Amino acid sequence: GEPALAEATVEVVRPGDPVRVSNVLDVVLPDVLLDNAHLHRLDGVAVVTVCDWLGAGYPEATELPASLIDMAGPGSDRSPWGSTVNVVLRCVPAPGTSVTDADAAIRRGAADLARELARATSGHEPTAIANLGAPAFADSSLPGVVLIMQVASEGPLVETFWEGRPLGVFEPHVIRVRDVLTGSLANGAYDWPGVRNVTAVYQDNAMIRELSAADGTSVRFLGVILAPGYLDGAMQKRLAAEASASIAEHLGAAAAICTTFSSGDSHTDTMLAVQACERLGIRTVALVCETNGGLTDHVPEATSLISTGNEDELVEAWTPDRVIGGTRLALVGERVAAVHYVGGLVQTGDARWTAVLA
Repeated sequence: GEPALAEATVEVVRPGDPVRVSNVLDVVLPDVLLDNAHLHRLDGVAVVTVCDWLGAGYPEATELPASLIDMAGPGSDRSPWGSTVNVVLRCVPAPGTSVTDADAAIRRGAADLARELARATSGHEPTAIANLGAPAFADSSLPGVVLIMQVASEGPLVETFWEGRPLGVFEPHVIRVRDVLTGSLANGAYDWPGVRNVTAVYQDNAMIRELSAADGTSVRFLGVILAPGYLDGAMQKRLAAEASASIAEHLGAAAAICTTFSSGDSHTDTMLAVQACERLGIRTVALVCETNGGLTDHVPEATSLISTGNEDELVEAWTPDRVIGGTRLALVGERVAAVHYVGGLVQTGDARWTAVLA
């Protein structure tokens, strides 16, 4: 048991169930590393953590927005997790527990539950096999590509973790693809759900999967640069962007892909990274969402941008039969801005939006 939690209940919801899951914190994929070699993952299933922080008496959560997953209704396709079988872990912190201890207990509970679910796959034939090894660097004539993955770590409830520890203030550096996909990078940031990098986005990152699959055929995937976002000062932002670009140049990159963490201030970090890479001759594309009617920031060098959607787009009102996670901030019967649906606008290459001809 977890002494930091007064209550932890589990409920399974399926696509099509007339259920809204509210106060969502994170999504974790059920996987387990066996024999330190093979990662077993249960496909089509997710562990979803839920906690009403403010309702439990934590003033730190005053500014946290509504965070939803709809299993049916007009918003069911706005979160990727509206189409998975979700094991919802609803937690209530024990009275007097610090927010840091309660959050750590919730994250441990989710990780333990996910591992146990994944153990059910042991001994079964896999439906698919993926290579989690290092890039092949097969053909030096192929263009080298780096992924600059932006994350932020600002304190309790807006944290990103590496190997269970808050990242805090850090310099851009190269990380192993294998470490990302096997859970070293984890989410603890619960602001703006639409652009939230839930843990599942790191565990099964579409950009890493596609670059790894193309490595040695159309590109050389040179690796992942972990870069800070939401930096406080203009000089900090510029220095971090230039450091990321310098690492990319040192790796031999001809091209770079920049992801963005959340929205608003972090978009400046992204744009400066694009500018720094382009000035070194590294052709760069960035993924950003649209907010407040357009882009938060822009530089002349940002000539190749991918929109992951509009935060302010409204989804029709819906009244589910049940709400799991508490009715506070559940927005039942109201039109809901897209930014409130977990992972629906995520800027890591995992969003579902597709460009079509006008």
